[in-house]
Amino acid sequence: MYVGELLKTLDRASTGVPGLDDLIGGGFLPGRVYLVVGPPGSGKTTIGMQFLMEGAKNNEKGLYISVFQHPKIVTQDMLRYNFGLLAHVQAKKIVLHDLGEVIFEAGKKFSWNEILEMILHVIKEEEASRVVIDSFTSLEYTVTDPENKRIAVGRFIRKLHDMGVTCVIISEMLSSESYTDEYYLADGVIVLHHFMRNYQMIRAIQVLKMHGVPNDSNLKKVRFTQDGLRVFQEAPF
Repeated sequence: MYVGELLKTLDRASTGVPGLDDLIGGGFLPGRVYLVVGPPGSGKTTIGMQFLMEGAKNNEKGLYISVFQHPKIVTQDMLRYNFGLLAHVQAKKIVLHDLGEVIFEAGKKFSWNEILEMILHVIKEEEASRVVIDSFTSLEYTVTDPENKRIAVGRFIRKLHDMGVTCVIISEMLSSESYTDEYYLADGVIVLHHFMRNYQMIRAIQVLKMHGVPNDSNLKKVRFTQDGLRVFQEAPF
């Protein structure tokens, strides 16, 4: 069996985003770590929630770890969609965890290792198979040892691999010309864009990298709908 056929036989964890699975050979590889990055208002959190909702439909427990926003605010924002999120939260198929309450109210800063160990502890405690961390960028301002980030994040991702957790890390796009450590360490990177054309907002998505999976890296049109984000198999322009 050649490599292309072997890849087709691997299990997939659907992203829950219509059209996105088609760009990455059927979905995420289970047990891998993926980065979703983009500017404000581009749909990063929405993609994260769609990923968790898809898992809940298949009895995969989901965990949303909020670093900055209060989970109550995130939940209220998601009510604009026809997700049925509250039902899954009440059934404990999706757990919303407020990491920001610990980090920002502690009155001190933590090392990268300390923060990432906190996250691993929550994942183990909840026995989640799908995890969203929103957002990783917020952690940059809470650490005492920014110089140790690459080693700590690399160790963190290896532990997630060992646990078999499929994880989506959300990160803010600080610059389109520079890449943070998680770009290089994650198994895949999905970038959300928005542009102004003739006084109209044009939204797009791009699969920047995807280890072990054939993917389409061209810009594709993306739109917000009542059911969340939808990816179209056409260029945005």
